[in-house]
Amino acid sequence: MSQSFIELGPGLSDFFEFEELIRYNHERIRSVVALHTTLEKTPKTSILVIMNPTKQGRFQGIYSTFESLPYPYPDSNKRFDLIRGWAENYQLPFLEFETKAMHHFHEQALFYNYLIGVLRLQRQLPPL
Repeated sequence: MSQSFIELGPGLSDFFEFEELIRYNHERIRSVVALHTTLEKTPKTSILVIMNPTKQGRFQGIYSTFESLPYPYPDSNKRFDLIRGWAENYQLPFLEFETKAMHHFHEQALFYNYLIGVLRLQRQLPPL
């Protein structure tokens, strides 16, 4: 099965694309995941919307925006609260994990492979 990250930008218009994605595709969504880089000087949060695999074509899309939200603890922020609220509105699992930051990887493909491994270990992606 092919699993691909579909990266949205860090901007506000890209952020609201997540709202539309959740609203119109909530039946296909497996989970919404927040990835926190807590070991950094300035922790950031990434958001992933993991889709269920397609019936034909054996493809699973993972919509993402990386390190574009401020870390929401101990003081939450509006963007994080909105994402969590959108997931709750459609009874979608909202999960949070701590991961390494993107800059620890020399290539984007290595970072993606690392995240796929983390998501498999957390049973958010099917095994090989």
